[in-house]
Amino acid sequence: SLDTVELIMEFEKEFDIQIPDDQAENIATVGQAISYIEEAK
Repeated sequence: SLDTVELIMEFEKEFDIQIPDDQAENIATVGQAISYIEEAK
């Protein structure tokens, strides 16, 4: 959804990371987002 896309964009900006579209599609929960961000750092 648009909300999810906007949230992913904010994560990328805030944490200075890039989340590929294929990976972003797999992020459905806050926990998954946190795990992805921790691994990306």
